[in-house]
Order: sequence, then structure tokens, then C-alpha cells
Amino acid sequence: MLKAVLFSFTCLLLISCGGESTPDENKLDENLLNKTGFEEDTQFQQDIAAYKTVVNIIRETGLAQNFVILPGQVKNVVAYVENNERILEYNPEFMKQLEGDTNWHGISVLAREIGHHLSHHDLKNGEATVEEELEADRYAGFVLQKMGANLNQAIAAMENAVQENGQKNKASLNARIAALTQGWTNSELLSSDTTLIAQVDESNPTPASVAEVKPQTKPDYRYQIFLAIDTSFYYINNKDIVFSESNGKYKNVGEKKESNKPGFDWIFNKGEASYGVDTKGRLWAFSTDGKFHVVGQAVKLK
Repeated sequence: MLKAVLFSFTCLLLISCGGESTPDENKLDENLLNKTGFEEDTQFQQDIAAYKTVVNIIRETGLAQNFVILPGQVKNVVAYVENNERILEYNPEFMKQLEGDTNWHGISVLAREIGHHLSHHDLKNGEATVEEELEADRYAGFVLQKMGANLNQAIAAMENAVQENGQKNKASLNARIAALTQGWTNSELLSSDTTLIAQVDESNPTPASVAEVKPQTKPDYRYQIFLAIDTSFYYINNKDIVFSESNGKYKNVGEKKESNKPGFDWIFNKGEASYGVDTKGRLWAFSTDGKFHVVGQAVKLK
């Protein structure tokens, strides 16, 4: 549509510049403008509104957008991968329903599909696995809390979505509600101004050396780290080495570094990702809106 408008404008310029003209002829006829596409482009405005809605949800977690947004003939919104490109296809009428009063049901559905992309799910044959679905539910719970929904509202929104679309995967409704509750609780925890202190259970020792290591009799981890939509837990030992835990095995994935950034006490590095950590242990990341947002929590271990 935008290309059509530009083309029409170019044609008008050519017509107005051709031949002799009088002062009155130099004025563009408003009726002609309306006939050639200069009326308000409703679809274009809807696309902008949809994009803003998606960005508002993404920035709640501070993650970078990794997909394109396209209008389409879908029921509400669908996440899928096509030709190695991540796509979020939406129904304009569905997006329009998210404007104005808070629509927790619609936000829940949209946040869940966005969560598939931000969690880098494969979505093979357009379908999510049980694990992918539960991770997307955690993301939806996180976003709903950030946007002001209480836990009962978040759960009701999921139940409505399941009732509307049916249970399409093997995950039970209880498992999905548990995942959503976990995401909602993590978000509430990150919103707290309280510095967290945890006690280590020395009967369940944790390893502390580089790469894959065996458990040792006395743990020396100083911090436990969790990120908003990451299913793994991370630990930092007394040598500032970061470990991830998976199936009882630990491996070196990063390091804790001193900060030279104002407002951050130290820097948490994991792979290619870096997060600023403030004095309350909150992890901050740069978002698509040009601001920093809390995306994780560092828990001091005693």
C-alpha cells in the first residue's frame, strides 16, 4: 500500500509539471488526492499499532527482537519458522482487541507466541514440543505479571486460551499452569527491592571447577543466578567462574567481571551475553526500546 501511495504521488507530480500551468492549476485537487490513495492508510496504521503492541511485550524482558511481524489470515497470532526466518503472523482484528482496556486473554496468547521466538524454539512443522510449550508459558506468566496481571488473572487467561483452542500438546493443563505460575513468580521476585539470601544445603554438595566437574564435599559457590525465561540455573564460584547446571552436570560457561559501567556493581558474562548486576543482585539488559530492564536475579549464597 505504501508503495502504491508513493507511486501515485510521483504520477501527480509528473501530471502537475507537464504542459503550461496557471497559478490555480499548481494547486493539487483534493478530490484527485483521495482517488489516488492519499486517504489515510488504515492498514498501515494498524500495522504500526500491532508492531507497538509486540514491542511493548518484548521490552518487559529486555530481550532483543529476533523475528519479523506480518499480518495474515490466522485466527489470532501464530509463531513459526520459514526458510530459516522467524515470523510472527497476526490477525489485525485480534491485535485491535488488545488496544484500550487490558485484555489479559489476548496478551497471554500474544506473549506465549512471542516467547517461542525469543526462546529460540525450533517449532518443527509449525508445532511446539511439550518443553517448548511450557517454556513459552513461563514467558507469558512473566510478561503478564510485568504488565499488571495478578496470578489469578494470569491463570484465568491461560484457561480461557486452552478452552478456546483445545489442548493440542501432551502437556497437561496443570503442568502448563505450573509453568505459567513459575514465570509469574519469577517476575514478581525480580520486581522486589529485597536482596535475596539463600542457605546452601551442604548435604547436597555442588562442584566448583572449570568445565565438567565432579561434586565435591564442600561447596564454595558464592552466587546462584537465574534469568527470566532461561530454564537453566547458573552458579559463580569463589574464583568468579560461571557454571551452568544440566541433569546434575556442571560446566564452565562464563565469568563474573568487575564493572566499569555506572550503576552496576559487577558484570555477569554468559557466552556472548553480558548483564549488568546492581547492588541488589538484579541483572539488567539493554532492550529494543533503548532502555535497560531487569531480566534476572543473583542470589547470594551463605
